[in-house]
Amino acid sequence: MAESLRRLLERVRRLNWRLWVFLALFLAGFGLLATILTVEATSQPEFCGSCHIMEPYYQSWLTSSHKEVACVECHIPPGIYSEIEKKKEAISMVASYFTGTYGTNPWAEVDDAACLQCHQRRLLAGKETFKGVVFDHEPHLSELRREKKLRCTSCHSQIVQGSHISVETSTCILCHFKDQPAGEGTARCTLCHAVPEKVIEKGTLRFDHAEVKRFDMQCGACHAHVTQGEGSAPKQRCYVCHNDVTRLEQYDDHQALHRIHVSDHKVECLHCHTEILHGEGAGTPKHTAGACGACHADGHSPQRDLYAGQGARGVPPRPSAMFLAGISCQGCHTLPRPSGADQVQAAGALSCMACHGPRYHRMLDRWQGVLGERLALARRELDQARGGLRAGHQALGDAEANLLLVERGGGVHNVDYALDALAANHAMLNTALQQAGRPGLPSGGWERPARDGDCRRCHQGQETRSGTYAGKPFAHRPHVVDQQLACTTCHRPHEEREPSEVVSMPPQECAPCHHAPLVKTGCSHCHAGISSQTQMYQGKKFSHQYHLEEEELKCLDCHTLQARPGIKPTACADCHEEDE
Repeated sequence: MAESLRRLLERVRRLNWRLWVFLALFLAGFGLLATILTVEATSQPEFCGSCHIMEPYYQSWLTSSHKEVACVECHIPPGIYSEIEKKKEAISMVASYFTGTYGTNPWAEVDDAACLQCHQRRLLAGKETFKGVVFDHEPHLSELRREKKLRCTSCHSQIVQGSHISVETSTCILCHFKDQPAGEGTARCTLCHAVPEKVIEKGTLRFDHAEVKRFDMQCGACHAHVTQGEGSAPKQRCYVCHNDVTRLEQYDDHQALHRIHVSDHKVECLHCHTEILHGEGAGTPKHTAGACGACHADGHSPQRDLYAGQGARGVPPRPSAMFLAGISCQGCHTLPRPSGADQVQAAGALSCMACHGPRYHRMLDRWQGVLGERLALARRELDQARGGLRAGHQALGDAEANLLLVERGGGVHNVDYALDALAANHAMLNTALQQAGRPGLPSGGWERPARDGDCRRCHQGQETRSGTYAGKPFAHRPHVVDQQLACTTCHRPHEEREPSEVVSMPPQECAPCHHAPLVKTGCSHCHAGISSQTQMYQGKKFSHQYHLEEEELKCLDCHTLQARPGIKPTACADCHEEDE
């Protein structure tokens, strides 16, 4: 055995040195090739996805905008040193996988340098729009934001499973609204939202946002309760990752915590903080006791109930259009009270004009006027009904409740609902009186105009108004109550008409209706005073007074009822001789 080994070593010593060099080069080349192939193979996304704990991330990458970019292009920063370090980490991960010591929640960081290999232009691209929000990368990456240095992955992350390295707005909202007063600092609306210059419809409310700039409105007057949550960071969440007492002692050092978790490393904000919701419907339910309670500390609710269109008896719910649009109490109650008055801020015509413009300066007075008339009428009818119904009758209790709701709640908070409640009183009491064999209530005063789209949302009580048009007496009641004409029969919508326009048709266009047999008013309704006038006809003086009073002729004896009324061709000849 020893002899054989000796002879083998002797033969090796006799080999040519060139062969030794060849063998060394072959082994080195083979090792280099194996290393290159191994590095290349382990750099493929398919290799990353071969581990079952990486499967969800691999699948989300396949459907992402980065699906043409290999994992290593982002997860390994530029430079050979970073490449070596990451490969060492990868070898450690493979060893952990095969030894069963791996964790089931993989964690990795993406360095800004890796992102900027492709997205360097984003720093210079200026502002862009993301989900309707104006955004600029440059100040977020090159400046401190709320005294914190941000990274690309501070916003671009994988908070939502299946959405690979995308922006989740919850991070933006947390950073902008945490510890910020509403509408101020990083929570100010115009920092992200340009004022829309378009007409927006919410329920039956139609609003032109161009008025916002024109009248310098505050967003919060309408868009109240758009955030929910405080974004707090409960200490209990620290224990999910840490159990080192010295680290936990840094809980109150916010600067250090954010430097470690945001600037130095990437930890999802919502791993530590609770979420803040922002957007329509995010806050507390519109106009709940909490919102009204800011002023109504005694807990009274008629104003809230009336605004929300609830609480009246015998009337279906009917929220105010402004309630449905999310306009808070503070949207109108912006005027200061005199010193010593109660704590509720006042509202008046100026509140209407602040949003709707000067043409609304009389709207509140009209609402209060028609409500005052109907309340007085409803109170008289209730007193009358008490004389015909037994005490404690259900109809009396319901009517009293509706009256108190409108009186205490302020009918102007929801004019439609308030008038519906008062009209329901009339119907309930009238029915109860008739069932008891008592005389019913007179029907006058409760006729309602035809419902005409959005017009009556603002023009309540218009049926009580009268005046003149083209020099002739005019009243709305015969048109909108008796004939149930729609407002658009004579008027055009505000957005279609000229600022100075009131009626959309010339006076002569009234004739087709007023000269029809349907209309029961006499000629004198529009032509009052005609009998005292002397006019020229065919070159001769003509006296209406003589023909109407002395000869006792009727208007239709001489005139025709047409769209453009005229005189009958034989009107004069029928009575007068030709030579006259």
